[in-house]
Parts: sequence; structure tokens; C-alpha cells
Amino acid sequence: MQKQKRNGFALAETVVVSVFVMAIFSMIYTNFYPLMGEYERRETYDDVDSKYASYWIKRLIQSDDFIFSTTTKNNINGSTAYQKITCNNTYFKGDKINLCNQLYQSFGVKNVYLITYNTQKFRTKVTSNPSSFSAGLEEYVLYLPNYSSPSLNNAKYRIIVEYQRTKDDNDYYAYSTIEVKRE
Repeated sequence: MQKQKRNGFALAETVVVSVFVMAIFSMIYTNFYPLMGEYERRETYDDVDSKYASYWIKRLIQSDDFIFSTTTKNNINGSTAYQKITCNNTYFKGDKINLCNQLYQSFGVKNVYLITYNTQKFRTKVTSNPSSFSAGLEEYVLYLPNYSSPSLNNAKYRIIVEYQRTKDDNDYYAYSTIEVKRE
């Protein structure tokens, strides 16, 4: 009779420990699973390839061969809140047009938006006119901070670059941002 009581206690102890372990695993799963989904959704934001390409586009825009016109400044600072940069003689001088085309083509650049350093006006523009921008860009802009503190480099502008990429025969967009120092 004594042996059966011990086996009953061992069975009860095993059940209690099993329930405790299952509760811990379920808590871990419910907290971890959404994080994985969020990571997968944002894995194309500011990845190394995109940052590298954005750096070279930034250098091109910061060069003296970039035409930073009054119209461009007014568009960025006004109600338009951005200027889409294309590789033509409106924005670049001489051989820089070819360099711009080569950069855009080799990095898979779809769009380059020149905006103010603080992203709030551009965010408002994108969210109020979602049909004018890709859904991925809207998500990316909502993901970005406002950058309300002044730039340590005294940058007044920022570029947001949209890349078209292919992985496993599926097209997708990647995004990156970097500050631009222009007067």
C-alpha cells in the first residue's frame, strides 16, 4: 500500500511540473512569435546593402555637380514636403548624369526622395496621399523616428531611397535613409 502512495505522489508531481513547463513555453511562444513576424516584416529596412547604396547616392547629391535649385528647396520645405530626385539635367551637371544612372541601375534604385531632416512633414504627406506612394514606403516612413533633434553633422536634409530587389524569384522593395548635408 505504501508503494502506491509514493507512485501517486510522483505522478501528481510530474503533472504539476509538466503544467508549469507548458505554461512557461506558452508564455515564451506568445511573446516571441509576434517579434519574429515584426522582424520579418522589417528585414528590408536599412539593411547593409541599402545603406551602402544610399551612402553613394548621398555623396552624389552632396557634390557640387548636384543642382540644388530654389524650386527644389521650396518643394522640400513647402507643402510638397519632398523632391523626387531623378538622373537628368534638372538635378545633375555633365557626366554626373551618367554616374547617377549607373548608381541607380546597379543598386536597383526605384525612387529617391529628398526631404527635410525631420521626417514629420514627409510622413504626413505619405499617409495623407497613400495612392501616390507604395504601401511599403508608407510602412517604412511610419517606422522611422521623427529625427526631431538637430543633426550632429548640421545636416538639414535626408534622403529616403526605395530599392527594387528580387529574392527567390519574388520582387520586393527595400528602404534606407541617410542624412544629407547641403546648404
